[in-house]
Amino acid sequence: MRRRTLTVMALIIPGMVAFLFFNLWPIIYSIYLSFTNAKLGNFPVYSHSGVAPLHFIGLANYGWILTDPGFREAFLWTWLFVVTSVTLKVIVGVFLSLLYNSKYVKGKIIYRSLLIIPWALPLLFSVTVWRFMFDPVFGPVNMILTSLGVAHPPNWINNPNWGFVALNVIEVWLAYPFMMTVIIAALQSVPSNLVEAAIIDGASYWQRLRHVILPIVGKPIAFATILTSAASFQYFMVPYIYNAGLFQNRFILLYGFLKAFGGIPYYGRAAAVMVIATVILAVYMYVNFRLTHLQEGAKG
Repeated sequence: MRRRTLTVMALIIPGMVAFLFFNLWPIIYSIYLSFTNAKLGNFPVYSHSGVAPLHFIGLANYGWILTDPGFREAFLWTWLFVVTSVTLKVIVGVFLSLLYNSKYVKGKIIYRSLLIIPWALPLLFSVTVWRFMFDPVFGPVNMILTSLGVAHPPNWINNPNWGFVALNVIEVWLAYPFMMTVIIAALQSVPSNLVEAAIIDGASYWQRLRHVILPIVGKPIAFATILTSAASFQYFMVPYIYNAGLFQNRFILLYGFLKAFGGIPYYGRAAAVMVIATVILAVYMYVNFRLTHLQEGAKG
């Protein structure tokens, strides 16, 4: 038994060490940096060109961030993006799931395989293609709008509001396979006898959907919604590739990244932004899972 225990520990410890080094240590070090004046010239422990050496400054970075109009703007726009993108992802995911779970659709396996293509494609490739699609001069989107009679199609690349709309479209494209997979799996658990009983009772399709199907698949949809909303809150790579300068005050993580590597690098302030974002996300996830747990308890 002791030999078996030692064998198990020998297999577990390397993974634990790797986890602590690549996950926990960067978090701890970022928290430390957020309480220092770390910036270009004194990072990590040296200084030159008249830059003050690295030292502890308390909550000064947090005070500066919380009073910066750019951070407040990024905070509000990030949550607006969470609301709009998650709503669209849930609607598209539910629609496609119901469509390709219908007995009237032939070749569902082929269609489902094609619909998860966004998962298979590299993110850089997908965003680059979408950026070309939304190009205001040569993009197919504006060409189609022009052919439909739109005299002045939107500038999807350089206008922040239209760019925000474009990012919602791109996010739906990237995330609907996850929503569709979860919802289709949940639909498989809906008892057919309940649906048949509702049909016999004269319930319409929308009545069956509202009173029979959605209550059963509601929990998986809620779980997927929580996860995808957390992903939308951490939106960074897509706006960075699409047009980082256009959205520097529209997404929290992009705002923090540009504080660290754009213009004059302030690593301490950037670390403070990341810590604030992590705390907000942790509280958000806890509240959502807590509410879900309470709702389950009330039903029980």
